[in-house]
Amino acid sequence: MQRTFLLLIIVLGMKEFHAQKNAVRAYFNTVQFYDPEIGNYLELHFQFDARSTKFKATKDGLQATVFLSIDIKDSLKSVFNDAYLLNSPSFSDSVVEDFYELRRVPLPPGIHQINLRIADQNTEKSMVQGSQLIEVLDLSKAASISHLEAIEIAVPDTTEGVFQKNGYQMVPKINAYFGTQLSKIPFYYEVYFNSTNKQQRFFLEERVIDTEAQKELYAYHQSYEIKERDPVIPRLKTIDIAPLPSGAYAYEISLINEKDSILQTSTYTFERGNFSADDTLDFHNVVMDPAFQTSISDDSLHFYLGSILPIAKAAENRNIRELLKSKDFGAIRKYLQAFWNQTAPGDAYQAWIKYKEQVLYVQGLYKTNFQQGYETDRGRVYLQYGAPSISNLKEGSPSEYPYEVWFYNKIGKFSNRRFIFYNPDLTNNAFRLLHSDLIGEVKNPGWSQVLSRRNTVNGTVDDPNLFNQRSWGQNSIDLFRQY
Repeated sequence: MQRTFLLLIIVLGMKEFHAQKNAVRAYFNTVQFYDPEIGNYLELHFQFDARSTKFKATKDGLQATVFLSIDIKDSLKSVFNDAYLLNSPSFSDSVVEDFYELRRVPLPPGIHQINLRIADQNTEKSMVQGSQLIEVLDLSKAASISHLEAIEIAVPDTTEGVFQKNGYQMVPKINAYFGTQLSKIPFYYEVYFNSTNKQQRFFLEERVIDTEAQKELYAYHQSYEIKERDPVIPRLKTIDIAPLPSGAYAYEISLINEKDSILQTSTYTFERGNFSADDTLDFHNVVMDPAFQTSISDDSLHFYLGSILPIAKAAENRNIRELLKSKDFGAIRKYLQAFWNQTAPGDAYQAWIKYKEQVLYVQGLYKTNFQQGYETDRGRVYLQYGAPSISNLKEGSPSEYPYEVWFYNKIGKFSNRRFIFYNPDLTNNAFRLLHSDLIGEVKNPGWSQVLSRRNTVNGTVDDPNLFNQRSWGQNSIDLFRQY
């Protein structure tokens, strides 16, 4: 799965981070491929925000310089380490652009920790640093596919260069947000075969999933046979996202054998901001229902408006957040009723009362001293997907932070999905979502290591407990897998 991180004051997924006022901004992600000669390898993609770096005049024009340190560890030692200065392209005038870096690092299958340090060489106190756990898959099997790589541009070109791959010069699209001005997403991926499967038939199946509604968009569904049997088969694919309204989506490609068994699936999750195509809610002319309105007092209007955020669409979230800043009680009341008129036509009042009961239930269970119940991760998941089929809370463990595992028999079209929440602060009932196997939710291949950091030192080359998966009193892995 493609993963994007912004190294800034808030870093998504980064576990350790420190930043200064003048911190450089950089996007980072990883994509895995395979080469028969060198084995499994990661591509490390970096995009440096030109606005956060200082450009200086050189004989060739304006140029920025960043310091980049990469350290990758396995369970015992550092397996890759490099630190160097990277110069941006030279620009002839004051209009400068973001610049990129790409590194290819061979790595064996397993869990690794990537530690990064980045600084603007021309600005003091600009250092940012972070660490990320990543799982390298074994793609040397009889048949497999790489990760999906979204790209800014791909042109046929066989000249050598860091962005050259299999006859193309490709610049990666690192930020997984696609605004209104973007109508297509080009993807690059590879299919791998070895000599043992030349007589078998294999197929590729493509689909797009609305991860907010947890439903497949069947207009994007395609299935076709792979005729080639080369060791590495490069593929370029473009999907049209123009019709997609604002929201969260996943593009999937599955490799399937002749027995219709899925051998492997690669997934790319992305956000779409397409407000010009959104069907925004018209609430200004709604006819007020007295029963609906008497169910909400004036002093709870903002609370109940905020409570529908977990089930609202991305385009609706924008309107809700604007209304949350407002003191126009009439507009808020109209919006709430219009929302439920659209959500449950013909049964708006009963649907609202049922949801209201769930909101109050979540409030009683998960509220903290700084978050309403629906704002917490457990509250949001409960309201968005319903009550879990099974939940198991472990508040006391010698080796792990307090945690809770939720199992769902069914969520939309998906069966047997799990969530694990944990409380690293040990106070405030503030459990956070650590990992889930549901598309569109947080995925952390090293979740068990994070959970056991309560008594496990992590992050030093000489520490044999790095990524230690088993210790006395630890049973979260068994509990997570038993469902």
